[in-house]
Amino acid sequence: MENSESNKQAVAKHREAISQIEAQVMEMKNLAFQSRSMIEENRLMILGNYSATFMGNRQLANSNTDDIFKIRDEMLNAMVTEDELQENYVDALKNKAKLDFLKHRSQLNSSVLAISERLAAINSALVEINSEIMGNNAKIAIFNSQQLAETSKILEESLSTPTPTPDTNAEIIDSNSAAIEALSANVSRNKSKIKEILATSAKNSERLKENKENIYKRRQNILENRKKIEAFKAKSA
Repeated sequence: MENSESNKQAVAKHREAISQIEAQVMEMKNLAFQSRSMIEENRLMILGNYSATFMGNRQLANSNTDDIFKIRDEMLNAMVTEDELQENYVDALKNKAKLDFLKHRSQLNSSVLAISERLAAINSALVEINSEIMGNNAKIAIFNSQQLAETSKILEESLSTPTPTPDTNAEIIDSNSAAIEALSANVSRNKSKIKEILATSAKNSERLKENKENIYKRRQNILENRKKIEAFKAKSA
């Protein structure tokens, strides 16, 4: 009788602890989905900024570069030289212009390759992350199968097995105590981690918004250069 009473007290204590843990676990679930939502929102903003920067501003700026050196080449070709000294001067300027352009292009090629290398590494990481998500999905399916088997076992035992004893109940209670302790520790770790993730996501969001503003400002500068290029073309026509 004494064992049954102590078991009853332990079960009640566990029920209270489980209720508190459940509230924390479900709160973490909501925060985890909130953080994932922020991460996905940031990812889409990153892709938008990437497209605007690489496919938009970059192409416009490269087009300006091509036109600038085309105008330079046309101007130098149009120069009339009176002697060998002037001819050498013009030819040297032509070579300098070509070297300036090729140096610029070669350095851009290096930067493109460096960025592509990093993007390839990021893609590899995303592939690994997707594999982890698939693994987690498999764990959910396995857990569900195990719990279905456990449910069937409980149903069968409730119909065919002898009445539980205080000792068998105590074994379950001891197992529950260990589970509560381990679960509480994991909840605490998750709580610390979710705070870091949310803070990082918020910081990333602010940086992305700043980047978007800077992309727009850079585009305005590129378009101003385009106006100057068109003015050069008009004078040369």
